[in-house]
Amino acid sequence: MSAPFYAVGRYACKITEQALGEAKTGNPQFVLRFKVLGLVDPDDPSKYIPAAAQYERTHYRTITEKTIPYLMDDLKTLGFQGTSFRDLDPQTEGFHDFRGGDIDMWCGHEQGQDGIREKWGVARVSGPLEVKPLEAKKLRDLDNLFGKHLKGLKSQAPNTTQQPKPQEQPVGMGITDDDVPF
Repeated sequence: MSAPFYAVGRYACKITEQALGEAKTGNPQFVLRFKVLGLVDPDDPSKYIPAAAQYERTHYRTITEKTIPYLMDDLKTLGFQGTSFRDLDPQTEGFHDFRGGDIDMWCGHEQGQDGIREKWGVARVSGPLEVKPLEAKKLRDLDNLFGKHLKGLKSQAPNTTQQPKPQEQPVGMGITDDDVPF
């Protein structure tokens, strides 16, 4: 039983291979193999901190009714614009070739039969939070239904908008002749 080599986190990677095939379960799956270059620099996400060892890892995405939204997110992140799953298959002439492309991958850990192991996935591109704003009528309805729950918070919550006042000491208290510079 061995421990995972890579810690949980976001890694800069280079895609080395891809495949479209069948999983052990019989379901179709999309597979990416990639070389881990290093941990994405949290201070500058366009750079990475080189890994002590740059091993290859593999990401498997089984394609089922439940997983298709995740595959679509993966493909969107990868920049895929094909119109058929054939376009992902390296055995198809003119397929969309991801090899050599740079991609951020997420390393997580999960319990396997032989201990904790790495589980890799395409790192999601974070962007602006997209939420449809509530209309004024729906806001009023929300206040009418649940506003009473908010009223109790005002008296319980500390006021975080005001800075705490520093403790004042009386003049001359705690100062000795050793504190005077002359």
